[in-house]
Amino acid sequence: MTKASIHRFSNRLHQKLGLGTWQLGGPNIVQGKAMGWGEISEEESLAILSTALEAGIQFIDTADSYGKGLSEIIVGKALRELSYPQDIIVCTKFGNVYLSDGTTGQDFSPEHLYASVKASLQRLQREHIDVLLLHSPPDNFDWANYDRAPFEDLVSQGLIRQYGVSSKSVYGAKRVMDAGFGSVIEVIYNALDRRVDEILSSHPHQAAYDIIGRVPLGSGFLSDRLLTEDPQFGEDDYRSHMADRDKNWMVENARKLAFLADLPGGLSANALRFTLQNPIISVVIPGARSVAQVQSNVLAANLPALSEAHIHRIEQSVPSVPDWWKPSK
Repeated sequence: MTKASIHRFSNRLHQKLGLGTWQLGGPNIVQGKAMGWGEISEEESLAILSTALEAGIQFIDTADSYGKGLSEIIVGKALRELSYPQDIIVCTKFGNVYLSDGTTGQDFSPEHLYASVKASLQRLQREHIDVLLLHSPPDNFDWANYDRAPFEDLVSQGLIRQYGVSSKSVYGAKRVMDAGFGSVIEVIYNALDRRVDEILSSHPHQAAYDIIGRVPLGSGFLSDRLLTEDPQFGEDDYRSHMADRDKNWMVENARKLAFLADLPGGLSANALRFTLQNPIISVVIPGARSVAQVQSNVLAANLPALSEAHIHRIEQSVPSVPDWWKPSK
């Protein structure tokens, strides 16, 4: 199947606002360390999905490792039980595994691929997966010797429609594009981390990819509340284990964008608006841990586009990411 003939999900979208569901997997404690976003009830999770669907959101992003499959189960239950008129696009990921000794690893083998697709389809209660992504393979993954035939086989069977990669970083995403693997890339893009603009936007293969913008609110640091309060994360929230220098950089630089809080909607909504209006981003997947957060995201999608003056001010206020986020030369 040529890329020209692929059923690209971007052709089915009527709006660029999607929903990320990592948070629906709960704390997901592994070896005493939280890999999720804290406790959340099934009732609240279903209310979040119901609100998103009622708002016309089409694109739902999940993964088999979010809560060891719990996020997929909740998404599947919501899509089965709720009523909605719009065409739904489900994206899930595979490759992060929980080992018998309690540790984690990665497995992108054909055997694990087929087993993962079968298990995800069962949890999601769907006949096909719209988008299947490798989940955070190493940035130096050997794409030249990685067999894509099993993915094409799954496409031909009608079990998946598109495949690609959720990249650890934009540098890994570039290597995916260099290799021409798949037709979807999920990558970090927000008002603090705009490396997609310099690294992917002019890539010769960029037009062949649907690009999913993840972490659009900077892991929650692009928050109106954190303009005046220091972040406090519970032990069941993975952010409690972030390196201090990363946490401090995020807080310090998010506050440099405080001028966005003076616009209608506030900082979070306008930071999300920034990501939504980038023309090379096909869909943006903010998470939400409450109905109110979904409603705030929907508000952002309906705000006027930021002016060129505001975009220039964002670029001037936070020129780049910290050096330790960049590859060593």
